Amino acid sequence: MEQRTGARAPLGTATGAAVLVLLAAACGTGQDAETARETPDTPGVDGSVGQVALSDVYLDADATIAAGDSVALRGALTNDGDTDDRLVSVSTPAAGSVTLLDEQGDSSPDGIDLPADGSVDATRGQVRMQLDDVTADITTTDTVQVTFAFQEAGQVQLDVPVGTAGS
Repeated sequence: MEQRTGARAPLGTATGAAVLVLLAAACGTGQDAETARETPDTPGVDGSVGQVALSDVYLDADATIAAGDSVALRGALTNDGDTDDRLVSVSTPAAGSVTLLDEQGDSSPDGIDLPADGSVDATRGQVRMQLDDVTADITTTDTVQVTFAFQEAGQVQLDVPVGTAGS
């Protein structure tokens, strides 16, 4: 009987090549893999009107907001335009009123300034918008219709969820 010592070498080489191809394919998922997607730090909703973008807008509560209570309205406002703008009012049927606040937390009846090519990040830290005298209980699974009115950009309505900065 003749022994073929090289007969298995092509099979071994083919198997090794197949393993390398599979490993390379698995590594190729990298940033495109479902698990590689980033999760936002806040549970908010996004929208835009004119040159203004609203990001991560949410009601900051970790439990039901009782009728009559106040709740912080969080979000980031970005003015991508070449001219200044101003958030002049926020309204919602879910509250008796909405108060706009300055950087120190005092009422700002003139609104919130948005400099050209600038932003106001109120997703955390100092509250800049607050729903007062909530008209009915709002649970953590609810969304609330909120209208934002800007002096130059116009109005946009968002269905704002309830959440916390850590969720």
